[in-house]
Amino acid sequence: MKKSIVKTQWEEKKKGWKASLLLATREGFEHLQLSPGRKFSFEITGERRCTGYAPAPGERAKCPGFRKLEKGSQCPECRGKDIYSGYVRGDTQNDLDGEFSVYLAQISGEVKVGVTRSKNVPKRWVEQGADYAAEILEGLTSKVALENEDRISSNGLTERVRKEKKTSQASSPEKLRETMEEKELEGEIVDVNALTIYPNLEGDFRRKGLFEGELEAVKGQIVGNGRIALALTSGKVLDRPKQKGLNSF
Repeated sequence: MKKSIVKTQWEEKKKGWKASLLLATREGFEHLQLSPGRKFSFEITGERRCTGYAPAPGERAKCPGFRKLEKGSQCPECRGKDIYSGYVRGDTQNDLDGEFSVYLAQISGEVKVGVTRSKNVPKRWVEQGADYAAEILEGLTSKVALENEDRISSNGLTERVRKEKKTSQASSPEKLRETMEEKELEGEIVDVNALTIYPNLEGDFRRKGLFEGELEAVKGQIVGNGRIALALTSGKVLDRPKQKGLNSF
């Protein structure tokens, strides 16, 4: 049965942050634990299916038709129902409640600036596959946090890092430290890799294809078996391998 990738979810355990995969199906949703050493055999195809929508914070509702998509991860109907799709930068009527933080994250040799809820630090860094990170502002409204993010990014920092660049591991936070000194920003630098239960990600990066064997590592939204590093892109269909027909999950 076809399943659509919603996202990789991270949860803090006693031994560190551990990942699971949330999948959308025609009937609802399933969770797949991404445990080190667990054997898998599945294929990520070029097909896309709607992942549903968020009717409220922390909730997920299925797409009525598990609709096929040309691009993206939501059909127009589900995107219109999603509480987060109406959030527009700079629109004070759509401010999100709660306190927000601005952070810098080093991913391989690049440094990005981002915003997340203050309570989600360092979960957001783990989700993004950061190597090192630092919280530079905290306890802000969503509007003020986004204004600071825009200001910092306009001075030469990116807000996004492509997945294929996340497979290269940064051996030290030197790039992050240099950026903070240059921008006169302060914050404690955290080794994000050390927060998870997984070793360093290795393998050739791929956006679709076959994934077989024991899972070794997870970094952000990428899984690795030591030979390939496969991106778990929201909306992409995960299916049984056509060439082998194995029962993979």
